[in-house]
Amino acid sequence: MSSLAERLARPQILALPPFDISANANAFFPADAIRLDANENPYPPLVEGALSTDINRYPEPQPARLTAAMAALYGVRPEQLIVTRGADDAIDILIRAFCQPAIDAVAICPPTFAAYAHFAKLQGAWLVEAPLGDDFEFDADRFLERVGDESSLKLVFLCSPNNPTGNVIEPAQVLRVAEALPETIIVVDEAYIEFAEAESLASEAVNRPNLVVLRTLSKAYGLAGARIGAAIGDAELIAMTARALPPYPLPSPCVAAALSALSPARRPIHEDRIRRIKADRERLADLLGTAPGMKSVRSGGGNFLFLEVEDPESLAARLRRAGIRARFRPQAAPGGVRISIGTEVEQAALLAVLGLTAEPADGRRAELVRETKETQIAVAIDLDRAEPRRIDTGLPFFDHMLDQVAAHGGFSLTIACKGDLEIDAHHSLEDTAIAFGQALSKALDGRRGIGRFGFSLPMDEAEAHVLIDLSGRPFSRFEGAFDASHIGAYPTQMTGHIFRSFADSLGAAIHVRVEGDNDHHKTEACFKAFGRALRQAIAREGGSEAVPSTKGVL
Repeated sequence: MSSLAERLARPQILALPPFDISANANAFFPADAIRLDANENPYPPLVEGALSTDINRYPEPQPARLTAAMAALYGVRPEQLIVTRGADDAIDILIRAFCQPAIDAVAICPPTFAAYAHFAKLQGAWLVEAPLGDDFEFDADRFLERVGDESSLKLVFLCSPNNPTGNVIEPAQVLRVAEALPETIIVVDEAYIEFAEAESLASEAVNRPNLVVLRTLSKAYGLAGARIGAAIGDAELIAMTARALPPYPLPSPCVAAALSALSPARRPIHEDRIRRIKADRERLADLLGTAPGMKSVRSGGGNFLFLEVEDPESLAARLRRAGIRARFRPQAAPGGVRISIGTEVEQAALLAVLGLTAEPADGRRAELVRETKETQIAVAIDLDRAEPRRIDTGLPFFDHMLDQVAAHGGFSLTIACKGDLEIDAHHSLEDTAIAFGQALSKALDGRRGIGRFGFSLPMDEAEAHVLIDLSGRPFSRFEGAFDASHIGAYPTQMTGHIFRSFADSLGAAIHVRVEGDNDHHKTEACFKAFGRALRQAIAREGGSEAVPSTKGVL
């Protein structure tokens, strides 16, 4: 008995040899094999920087490392996923693999993402429209009643959260459609799901022959320009779909960017950004609801808002004059406008066009990535928020010390470090201190209106004195000795070096003196005192924007 993928695939796709997405002939050769098989130019290109790496060579058709990383991200096996040029490419190859021109049909639920209809028409497939109901909600029974007589229906595209309205489709509604249409492939586009309070259907898709989930790194991971997405489903269905792929669909720089973005050290920063975008979305929704001429504001589950305005032509003209791009969607609703959630500066510009103002955000935030051959580090810091504090350097005692710095400093700190701990702790400790200092310096942009100076703390029998001057001039002095060589995996001899790294990268004078009997207490006292000193030094002083120096500059 043939599989669903074989029954639904176009005859021309069935006639193609299988596209092996897990291996190829080159898998039998070492990485440094002499490559005389692909008519490539043997010389590197005449460009500099990261773009010059190996781009004179064709990339893997399905890069093994990226496939494994994305499969792990989405909780599936590598053979249950194909990497595509954004989710748009997955839409295209699904339609090309399964729809015969002028014979087969594709169903969509307008208003929704325009690419579904575009690629269906490009392939010559019939388009069946089952519009969303009141308030743009999806109803499985109403949908099935609309498409039930379509004997040639090959694909159904459901967008959840929906673009442009933001509605999330209940998983039970999707599964109801998949069960009612066993000879049709149901495709759930989850491009925006990271911004929704909803669970992915990826785990269902890999266990059902007719369910496919689309994901992308464009939205939550900030890689829209790299064009990296995925189709997830039953391994046989995925393998059949892959036959419609071109030979080398993924440029090497894009693959490298995706692998870098998905590194464990950067995941916490992505999570913080997603939380911030969701919070900004709700804040902006409340503000826009008070704007003159605003009929409605829909928040939903995306990184955008869907507005209905009384005079879209006037709004379009005002936005043009202000240099602000927005997506007008009159086919979705009269006066429909989709607005992406931008940075705080971009949000303020939008509000100004609409005649609104908002309390300015403090904005003393910074994100920083530092990569060497020895460590991969990502840092996010917010000097005007106390939470979250999430630190993972692979060295639990050092994690505890950095948490003490942030807690006593009164700021939010996220640090993730993947280092060569199999050698020793030195590189992870040093590079984390450097990255933390650089991020803190970046967050203090201009160092205006701050206290600049800070000092001191006792802890049990131990006494630590820490003096800080955020002068912009690095200097470090550490006075203290430790009897124990290590506290856990933390080498105590590195304590002075860590504070020197802080001073150099932060651009600060840091003096530390510690005395006591217990090395744990002495070390912890140093870091706690550093945090308390930072609290004083970074504190805003009476709303002043003056540089704390008679020179007028630090």
